[in-house]
Amino acid sequence: MFINLFRAVLLLFIMMIPGFIMRKTRLAPDLLPLGFTNTILYITQPAMLIVGFFRARDMEILTTAAFVMLLSFVTHIMFLLAVKLFFRGAEKETQKVYRFGTVFANAGYMGIPLISMVLGDEAAIYASVYIVGFNFFCWSFGALIYSEDKSFISPKKMFINAATVPTFIGIVIFVTNLYSYIPTPAAEFTYEVLSMLKNTVAPMSMMIIGMRLADLNLKGAFKDKYLYLGLALRLLVFPIGAFALLALCKLIGFYDRTAFTVILVCAATPVASATCMFAEKFNSDSTTASKFVSISTVLSLVTMPVLALLLEAIPMIPSLV
Repeated sequence: MFINLFRAVLLLFIMMIPGFIMRKTRLAPDLLPLGFTNTILYITQPAMLIVGFFRARDMEILTTAAFVMLLSFVTHIMFLLAVKLFFRGAEKETQKVYRFGTVFANAGYMGIPLISMVLGDEAAIYASVYIVGFNFFCWSFGALIYSEDKSFISPKKMFINAATVPTFIGIVIFVTNLYSYIPTPAAEFTYEVLSMLKNTVAPMSMMIIGMRLADLNLKGAFKDKYLYLGLALRLLVFPIGAFALLALCKLIGFYDRTAFTVILVCAATPVASATCMFAEKFNSDSTTASKFVSISTVLSLVTMPVLALLLEAIPMIPSLV
């Protein structure tokens, strides 16, 4: 697992380089990262979320997916409650960035491609379901962190957004076996189109991070003491908290290696790209957001494979039930 995950993370890291070079050589104009972000958000990510469900219905997969979704909600609640203890001394807009970025990991743009590369398409279904919890809280409590507007805590914003809707469509396709009723040529063509779009998510999202990294003043970036705290929480402390939750599940008698791997990998991904998107949307500290996202992504090359080693300890935990 360590070698496979390190290789997959390294591949994603290398995809940052073209974006970095394009930005440094001024081939990437200021609006290009935003254009890439909108393309991923509204076109390629929905394709990625839907295509994983193009398979025959399997009740075992469905049951495990429900478990993953439940743990996704639990982990995000844990993170949201815990982050209130930190960054109290930071300037208001900076505090918003660090609290948001510490809670929300890059489980969609980075987690799903990683899971697909390391574990295959079935595991990608679980990663897609994990994103439901991410988006439920990101577009409600996450937006509240930045905007301080309680109107974002509404069922509409929680359940109807660019990621939850495609996931629900995919679940309906999977549960109803709809894919099997489509004429084979049409089904294969649809699958091919969605797969081609899906395959662009990882390169585009990593190039965006490379462009943002190129804009950073790295000399001054590490003078921010809250950056170190945010990185430690997002890349180490919170993923270990997710591991503790998985260990508790093993104690009470539930264990599924694939599901546990998906949850830990998603929880261990670096700061979500949405941290920058929301900072720009709500006129917050977008410079700090770019710094937090970019540096955490680079460091995750080391932290994610190391954290994956924790998975080897779970089978040794006895079940009490």
